[in-house]
Amino acid sequence: MTSRTQLQFSFTGDLWSVMEPWSREQGYRLKHSTSSGRLYQKGRYFMVAPMMLSVEQVGDNVQMEAWIRTNWFTRLMVLFTLPREMGIESGGFRMVIPRMLARDALNKLLPQLNQAKIS
Repeated sequence: MTSRTQLQFSFTGDLWSVMEPWSREQGYRLKHSTSSGRLYQKGRYFMVAPMMLSVEQVGDNVQMEAWIRTNWFTRLMVLFTLPREMGIESGGFRMVIPRMLARDALNKLLPQLNQAKIS
């Protein structure tokens, strides 16, 4: 499994007018913003590993990266069998719940951007 789930596609229109309502509805908060990109996070290590989404738009080209972050303590508790980052695709038994939650949230956004859902 790759460390991040990556999507690249074309989108004409105001991407951020789609992203902002989605992020509020799904509980993602804006962590960082530049003129062409934004970094969103949901969760804070206590109950579930942070779910991250990076979105970059240059012209009509959009690049998204989605991943789950694990902290040092969590990795120590499982003898470092978890990587620092994991993509959100289905499959495997590690970090199943946070990956499923992140995938479900992103799959609510993708049809609004005329993209296929992640399986």
